[in-house]
Amino acid sequence: MRRLTLRLVTLMASLLLGTWVALVDTTDAFACSCAGISTNRALREADAVFRGTVIKKEVVGRNARARTDIRFAVDRVYKGTVYREQVVASTRDSDACGLDPEVGSTWVIFAIQGIEGEGDRAVNRLITTLCSGNLPNGVPPPMLRSPRPPLAGASDREERSTNTDRVLTRGFTVAGIGVLFIGALAVIGLAVLWRPGRSQ
Repeated sequence: MRRLTLRLVTLMASLLLGTWVALVDTTDAFACSCAGISTNRALREADAVFRGTVIKKEVVGRNARARTDIRFAVDRVYKGTVYREQVVASTRDSDACGLDPEVGSTWVIFAIQGIEGEGDRAVNRLITTLCSGNLPNGVPPPMLRSPRPPLAGASDREERSTNTDRVLTRGFTVAGIGVLFIGALAVIGLAVLWRPGRSQ
């Protein structure tokens, strides 16, 4: 009887220990996981492909919405619209596999056009991740073929110019609608005041 009780206690202890280990996993979890992507596929899916050296990094935003704006000095463009100073955004969320290259390192970057961030901090720019097929050695593979030089200037200056134009256009639109509304009210008011048959 004592032996049976000892076995039952040992079994229960083993079950409890196993359940505890399963629930409390002390190993580090790495959320970023992406399958390897071929350069051909990366080239097909990218809106822009270029070679550039990282000259600056800036963290924008906080917590899960934070991103890294990576500024490249670009010397070769293989696809898309790319400037001599090109800013590429990459999330800082570990689940989304953000790219965080060293300043001074040279890369072949595959990026898509998209919106990164929210609200006033949202920008429409090139975005890349660890899963985009970027090449950290800066050596372009043969299928990229003949490069062309980048456009003069910096991409974020172009973004600011575009955003300013958008704000001005929105302001003029709102002002125009306001003027039309006030004009319509004035016309209706005059029509009511001066309608035929109105007693003097």
